[in-house]
Parts: sequence; structure tokens; C-alpha cells
Amino acid sequence: MSFQQIGAEDVAALIPNGATVAGDGFTMMGVADEIYLRIEESFLTTGAPHDLTFVHAAGQSNRFDGLARLAHPGLVKRIVGPHWGLNPPMANMLGADEIEAICLPQGQISTLYRTIAAGRPGQLSSVGLGTFVDPRIDGGRINASARAATSPTEYVELQEIDGREYLFYKSFPINVGIIRGTRIDPDGNLAQDDDVTILDALAIAQAVHNSGGIVIAQVKEIVDRGDIPARLVNVPGVLIDYVMVVSDPAKYHRQTNGALSVNMDLITGYASAAELAESILAQEIDPVRQAIGERGASLVRDGDIINLGTGLPGDSIGRALAKSGQIARVTLTVESGTYGGVPLGGVDFGCALHPAAIIGHPQQFDFYNGGGVDITFMGVGQVDGAGNINVSAFGGKAVGCGGFMDIVDGAKRVCFLMVADSKHPKWVDAVDQLTFYGKAAIDKGQEVYLATEHYLVQLTDTGWVILAVDDNDAARRAAALIKVADSGGHA
Repeated sequence: MSFQQIGAEDVAALIPNGATVAGDGFTMMGVADEIYLRIEESFLTTGAPHDLTFVHAAGQSNRFDGLARLAHPGLVKRIVGPHWGLNPPMANMLGADEIEAICLPQGQISTLYRTIAAGRPGQLSSVGLGTFVDPRIDGGRINASARAATSPTEYVELQEIDGREYLFYKSFPINVGIIRGTRIDPDGNLAQDDDVTILDALAIAQAVHNSGGIVIAQVKEIVDRGDIPARLVNVPGVLIDYVMVVSDPAKYHRQTNGALSVNMDLITGYASAAELAESILAQEIDPVRQAIGERGASLVRDGDIINLGTGLPGDSIGRALAKSGQIARVTLTVESGTYGGVPLGGVDFGCALHPAAIIGHPQQFDFYNGGGVDITFMGVGQVDGAGNINVSAFGGKAVGCGGFMDIVDGAKRVCFLMVADSKHPKWVDAVDQLTFYGKAAIDKGQEVYLATEHYLVQLTDTGWVILAVDDNDAARRAAALIKVADSGGHA
């Protein structure tokens, strides 16, 4: 064997105190959950490993398991990641300043693994300009302890090339990589053929190997040489140092959080456009959310490549397109790498039923960053009159930006979806955290819209302009709350 097989009780001892650790996963997909459990148990009983810097390119939790297991003061000293919306234990700790929190865009972390592996000093991108990631504002530092421990240019610098501004996301060494796979052969060749996504395992393993670190893989089984065809190998054996066979795949090696874990035909089986529409329309949805989705979907054009964000967009847009019959003439995509099918939400976000294709996580963000999406639909936490949006920080919790910044930066058209009759005020004088910079979008020539159950508005260089509003008192009251920046008023 090219790797050393270890027991679950041996995992934590491989991780040095103070190490920088990168783990793969998206919600609970691709997460080596038993390894996280063993690290947690070791820390709680022995105090080691401790003071880790943990790096992750997507949220990795179902609110209880996954990365939530590492939410203990002292276990993790610093976290570098994009999103903790499905990880309340970690979000609360970051908000309470118990862990240094660096929030960087999901796509930038995912592609940065490849940059680190290639030995490059970093990567340039327009993603994050004018937001809290910009070093002129916070450089991704989202709590006081991170600001005290690091400079605003620790992870991101501002650079100008040919008169244009870019953010330079810096490389850093990674000491330990934690990945998972379905099968591994005696030479260490790892296949992920039971996983519903292709995430960052290869890039993490390459980055860690070329940093001089160790890679630990959690697998379902060790198979004979020749059992894994070369084309199915996701990570070659030379990159994997230690292997732990999971004790309970149903519990610690979940593909999703529900029945899909035992019905892979829903992931891989073909479905026609009519069958997909039937599947979508069979799902129940709140009438208000359906109305919002239908208003937003009115902006979709035949042939569009569409990105759906988590929450309201994922719940409503596919249904609206299925109802109108337009779903057969567009392509739905999700940031995890799926094309087509029926995207799922909640703790199964990132997975789709009957997708037409699944590509790697970093490759999907290359496509998004480069302008491949015609229209993206995103949720809203707060919005102001200048078109600035906050989706990343609320009520003392560090939610994070996720893939939001990467996707809206490259999309030709952006439509935010929002419940106007929300119990929490959406329209504010100034957003709490700048996740989307309206002026930058307008300067780039992007079309920016906001759709609610009552109205549709478009952002212009003089503020929001109402394109449509329902003819009823509730709609007029909701529209009257719109904060308009120097636009001469509103209807």
C-alpha cells in the first residue's frame, strides 16, 4: 500500500497543534464527518489538536454535524471560509469573537487551492471589489479578533493592472488535507463514484502535498488493484498519505441529508423536461414565495444559463419556470457544479435530482467568474437605496457570503428575490455589511433587479426605479418603503 491505513482513534494524533487544515465538503456532501468527530472527541478529552486554522471552500454542516463539530473554543483559532448559514454553532462563535473569522468568497477559496498547488503567489479577480473583502474596507476580516490578529492585506491585496483594479487573493501553505471518497485501491487511487458532487478533493490534495503536508482520506472501502478504472480516479494515490475506513457510512458518509442517500437513481437517472417539470410542480411551496418566483422568472429569456442561489431562489424559480413551460428552454445550474435537473434546497442545497451534468467545484466557479451565467437569482438580507446588499451578517451571527460574490460579479443579469412583507426590515438606510456593491455593478453594465410579491424594481445609476407594482393597498405600502438614492422619488 502506498498509504498507511489507520483506525478512527488514530486520526486526531496526525494533526499538529497550530496546523492549517483544509477540509472538503458542501453542506454534508463530500464531508469526512467521522474524521471531524474524532478530532472533536480528541480535543474534548485531551485538549489536542488545538489552535488550528481551518480552511474550507463551502459550508460543511447540517446545523449539527460536519464542521459544526469543531465549534469549540481553543480547537480552532482561526477559520477561513465563505459561509456558516447552516452551521449555527460556528456562526455564533464567530459572532461572539471566540474564533478569528476570515470570510472570503467561495469561488476564490475553491480556485485558490489550485493556485497554491501550482506554486503561484496568488490569483487576481474582480470578485469582492468594494465589499467587506476589499482591503480598503476589511480584507475579509469579520470580527474584532481577526482584525486584531491580522492586517487588512493578510489574505487580500488591491492591485491595478492596465488602469483596472483587482483583488489579489494570496496563497498560503496548508499542512493537513481532509478529503473523502467511496473506494480506494492499495495504491491509494481514490474514486468518488457514490458522491453527488465533484468538489475540491483533488485540488486540496495537490495543494497540501506541494506544501509538504499530509492528506487524510475517509473512505467506504478498500478494493483490489484494477477495481477502479483510471477514468474514475478522482485523486491519484501519490497524493494520499493516510486512509481511514468509515465505521458507519449511513451516519458519517452521507451523500445528502435525506432519502437520496439510499436512492442514487434520483441523482443519476435520466428525466425528460416534462418529467422534471412534474417533479418540481409536485413539491409544495408557500404562495408568497411562488409569487416572488414568478415575478423574478419573468426576466428569464429562452436559452438562458441560470444560477440559483440557496433559499428563496432555489425554492421558487425552478417551479415558476416549470409552471410556465419555459424550463425546457433554459439550463438551471448550482454553484456546486450541477447542470439541469431539479436543484434541492436547505441542507441538501448543492444537489440536484436528475442533473444533465456534474462538473468540479472550481471549474464551475471559473465559468461563473468569467461571465458564463446569463442571469442569477439571489436572496436578500438588507438592501439600501444605492443598491448595496447584505446577505452575510445578521444579528451578531457571521453567516458569510458563500458563493454570492463570485456569482453576482460575473453574471450578465442579477435578480434579487425578497419577501416585501417580512417581519424583519429589508429596506435600510445603510446595510450592516457590504456583500454587493451596487455602483460597481452599474459601472460594469450589469442589469440589476429586485423582485418581491408586490413589485419589480431595477437599479439605475440614479437609484431604484419601479418597473411594476401590483394594484392593491398592500403593494403600495410595500413599495413606499423602497429607499431611493437620488432618483427623484418613487411611485
